[in-house]
Amino acid sequence: MKRDYSKGLIKQIEELTVENEHLFAENKRLRAENRELRARLSYVESTMEARIEAAVASAVQKATAPLLAELAEKDAMLTKMGTEIDRLKAQIDKNSGNSSKPPSQDGYKKIPNSREKSTRKSGGQVGHPGKNLELPKNLDELAKKGFVRRETVDHTNGAQSYISRYVLDLDFVVVVTENRYAEGSVPAEQRAPVVYGNKIRALVGLLSADGFMAEERLSDFINEITHGIIKLSDATIENFLTDFADKLDMELAAIKTDLLNGSVLHVDETPMDVTQKPDYSGAVPVMSKAEHSSFAAYIRTHSNERSTLYTVNPQKDTQGCERDGILPYYIGIISQDHETKFYRYGTAHATCGAHLLRELKGLFELQKIPWANEMRQFVAGMNAHKNADLAAGKMECDADMLMFYEMQYDDLLETGRTALAALREKELGQVELRRMVARLTEYKDCYLLFIRDYRAPFTNNLAERDLRSAKTKQKVSGCFRSWFGIQRFAKIRSFISTVKKRSANLLDSFSLVLDSVPVLDR
Repeated sequence: MKRDYSKGLIKQIEELTVENEHLFAENKRLRAENRELRARLSYVESTMEARIEAAVASAVQKATAPLLAELAEKDAMLTKMGTEIDRLKAQIDKNSGNSSKPPSQDGYKKIPNSREKSTRKSGGQVGHPGKNLELPKNLDELAKKGFVRRETVDHTNGAQSYISRYVLDLDFVVVVTENRYAEGSVPAEQRAPVVYGNKIRALVGLLSADGFMAEERLSDFINEITHGIIKLSDATIENFLTDFADKLDMELAAIKTDLLNGSVLHVDETPMDVTQKPDYSGAVPVMSKAEHSSFAAYIRTHSNERSTLYTVNPQKDTQGCERDGILPYYIGIISQDHETKFYRYGTAHATCGAHLLRELKGLFELQKIPWANEMRQFVAGMNAHKNADLAAGKMECDADMLMFYEMQYDDLLETGRTALAALREKELGQVELRRMVARLTEYKDCYLLFIRDYRAPFTNNLAERDLRSAKTKQKVSGCFRSWFGIQRFAKIRSFISTVKKRSANLLDSFSLVLDSVPVLDR
């Protein structure tokens, strides 16, 4: 039987064809995958470096994020600490030359001279007249009054021609005066057989209250110059001072009248240590006594060029001003150091420009605020202009110049506000600048009064000078042991300061008061 091989071959060919088509399709697919893989490989190769860098960066970021956060926190802390150090350093570096701190709080720090450097050479200036010791021009008159005893020593053996040379000296002689009275007519002040006269009382009062001699040293001094004839006890010296203070009522009334009638009144106060002080909170004052310590009391001065009146109060409050009985009745210009309670009184206020200059200096040097130096130079320039006018006899500022100063003041304040806006909250100097700009804005009239009205002083230095004696007394004595003692001191110092301002003889003035003769209202 003959087999048909063609059909099988065809079928085999068909199967191979189909298989070939499958292989062709598979090959095509593989080629496509190959191309895709090559494209991916090319993409991977082209982005590998960036991806590696990104992966490394991500890994580094994850690894260092806590460290960076800690570093940022520490950096912020360091910045804050640096600001605080600057603030504390500025606080420590404050002194009487760049702030309102009094010299008593400077401690042992060496304070640079705050005065502006002069162009003059040190020492006597050209044309300055020399001075030699001279006899008083009214020598004969003084001799007639018994203030001078003239003596002559002849070294010429009687020659008619001679040259006179004089020696000024002192001679201490105790004067014993016998007073004779009829029986029953002895005055009360001479009931004891021997009493002290008013001249020695005046000398002791002067040396104690103005020379600040301790009672023991004063007693020794009087004993020495009298060759042991007079030996004063501490109680006797205390009695001298008390008797003198009790006779000052008329003098203090004259001082008060002069102050109230003046066009300018300088006011300032300073703390003093005392072991007693009254409490005025109740209907009746109650005296408190410090145990193993001391209280702070306050001596306030009311001053002008002719008079000084000191008062003492237990606190720096308005009630003390009312008790003093000066400020509530005063009508005129009050010169003061920007003490807010004083703004209640008077009709105008000249706030101390010297304090302002020192505070602006501190704001510039310690707080690093450039604007403060501009304002300081401007204020100092106004004062220089006023001084030049006064030296030339002009008693008021030119109207155009005054208008310029007013506008310049406002412009500088605006510049200060701009500088303030540029500072961050609590940045070094931000608080101080904000307070300064606010103060100069609110109290503009007080800080410009000295240039608007030439009667108004630029500084309150007169009152500060008048308070120096109180601080000297405290340095010598340490503190007052009674409220009576500090009040007595204030009364006597009021008289002493006023007599000195009026260029009267202090020892004679003491004697006149003890003789009940008016001194200050003559």
